[in-house]
Order: sequence, then C-alpha cells, then structure tokens
Amino acid sequence: MAIYIAAVFALWALVAAVGGIAAITRGWVLPNIRRSVERTRLYGLGVLLFAVGLFLIAAGEAASSDLMHSAGGAVGVAVMTFSAGVVRASGRPATTAQPDRE
Repeated sequence: MAIYIAAVFALWALVAAVGGIAAITRGWVLPNIRRSVERTRLYGLGVLLFAVGLFLIAAGEAASSDLMHSAGGAVGVAVMTFSAGVVRASGRPATTAQPDRE
C-alpha cells in the first residue's frame, strides 16, 4: 500500500515541478493566482522546493527501512514548510486602507 501512496506523492511532485519550471523560465503562473504573484521566479523557486519536499516524502514512503521512512518524511515536511515561506514572499505585499483625510 505504501508504494501506491509514494506513487501519488511522486506524481504530485512532478506536476508541481513542471509549474515551478514554467514560472522560472517563462514567467507563467496559473491564471487564478496570477494577480497575487509579483516575483514569478521566486514563486517558481518556492514551487520547486515544494516539489522536492513532496518527492522526499514519496521516497520515504517507498523506502524499506524505518529510519529512511522517518527521515524522508521529516526532511520532506521541513522543506515544504520552508517552501511555503518562499511562495508567500513572492506575493504582493498586503495593502492597508488609508482613511480619507479631509
């Protein structure tokens, strides 16, 4: 059963990596989040890091030893957490509403 979970994670990692590479090389971002992304290359790097984290989780799931299973999952989650910060940093800064001064 673990091999099927690993295959799903690896497939998600592949899809995410394609999106990250497209953002880095072409500046292309999905249409529904295009407005919120200001720095496309940084966004692409964050998505690639996310894909690496997913792949590490998949490798940990497919590993035969318990140590590799635990280490792959832990390092994968750490990389994915870091990638969330990178993706967040690529977005537009939040604007605050200025009160009317009259």
